[in-house]
Amino acid sequence: MTTDHSTTAAPSPFDHRAAARDSLRGLAVGDAFGAQFFVPDNLPALREHRLPPAPWPWTDDTEMACSVFAVLRRQGAVDQWDLVQSFAQRHDFDRGYGPAMNRLLRLVRQGQPWGTLANGLFEGQGSWGNGAAMRVAPLGAWFAVDLEEAAWQAARSAEVTHTHPEAGAGAVAVALAAACAARSRGQRLSRHELLRPVLTLTPPGQVRDGVELALELLDQPHVQLAAHQLGNGSRVSAVDTVPFTLWCAATYLDDYQGALRATASAGGDVDTTCAIVGGIVAARVGTDGIPAHWNEAAEPLPPWVEPDRLGSDLRRQDFPTALPFQRPEPIPVPTTVWTAGQWQRVRQGIAATDMDSRWDAYLEGDRLFLHRSWTGMCIFEVAVEASAGEARPVQAWVESDPERYGRGSDETERDRLGTLLRILFGDRPAPPAD
Repeated sequence: MTTDHSTTAAPSPFDHRAAARDSLRGLAVGDAFGAQFFVPDNLPALREHRLPPAPWPWTDDTEMACSVFAVLRRQGAVDQWDLVQSFAQRHDFDRGYGPAMNRLLRLVRQGQPWGTLANGLFEGQGSWGNGAAMRVAPLGAWFAVDLEEAAWQAARSAEVTHTHPEAGAGAVAVALAAACAARSRGQRLSRHELLRPVLTLTPPGQVRDGVELALELLDQPHVQLAAHQLGNGSRVSAVDTVPFTLWCAATYLDDYQGALRATASAGGDVDTTCAIVGGIVAARVGTDGIPAHWNEAAEPLPPWVEPDRLGSDLRRQDFPTALPFQRPEPIPVPTTVWTAGQWQRVRQGIAATDMDSRWDAYLEGDRLFLHRSWTGMCIFEVAVEASAGEARPVQAWVESDPERYGRGSDETERDRLGTLLRILFGDRPAPPAD
């Protein structure tokens, strides 16, 4: 039975790229602001609610979040290999990475397998730090149309560096909060309405217990009491970071400046707690909700992420070497159902980045075309139908010219197409109907 999240339904049309971009900028400004609390000369001004002189550099929180955003813009979903390679190639030791992450990313650059490295951290327990949570808010905003998809993609984004279940749960909780914030743009949203879906979809464990306590504490306004009960990130774990940041974001959901000042007043891992809160709140209020002088003081995002170039869905003109069918023949339709988040990826399309990718895909009207990337030949065409938050194939054709494609039986091609659709657009099972 699916969960009813109608109180935070995404407005239509919803620009997921812009929401993710806004969340990324809010995260970066929060990170840069929080980092100023580690500069001794800045502390007198900060304690008096005066801002330190610009510029405010950001830290590893932002650098890794930029990779998350860039991969989503390229792939439409979390490609784990692409993500960890981006982390490794963009890794700047001086941004404040922890020792374990410095070593892991250095070894990834040298060609060692990321899965083995991540699983081996901390005597095989995996990291349960807050690093997966600190970078994930833009992902939540990206998948705001589908909370279950946001949770699943957040867990995948965590696994490349943080394999402990609590670290994964922390990333899921933050992504869900950012998704709820983004999908509530222009609508009334209470503090409790922000966190209830988070509590429902976060995996069981200490992080989820902390989210439940944060929900109970929303009726009291005292930051210090919330930090005392929930933690403030001083142990740099997901458990003592995420619940407190969700309390701050929910309490100050429409007040970016107030949210960050409250978060920072609790001390602890201030750059990370402020990055998380800034990413969630900006997913709702947008970049216009960030004070202009804060935005100007914070270091710009790196040129390689190009946040103002949001991109667009791929169409036929983006594939100049694509060749049309020579002899299409109908085949049975695979029993595929795309959730709202998967359908978002179908609409975005896929452009192969290397020979291993093998397939280009794009949507034209209600037709999905699948071309082999190295020949440009169209192999499958699929008529799709979308309604009520999901979509599905309703007709399908396969190239049947033997000089272009070695066509199998109707059943073989149906199964081949179904497998291909799952590989390209996600294999998370659609939730059962009520």
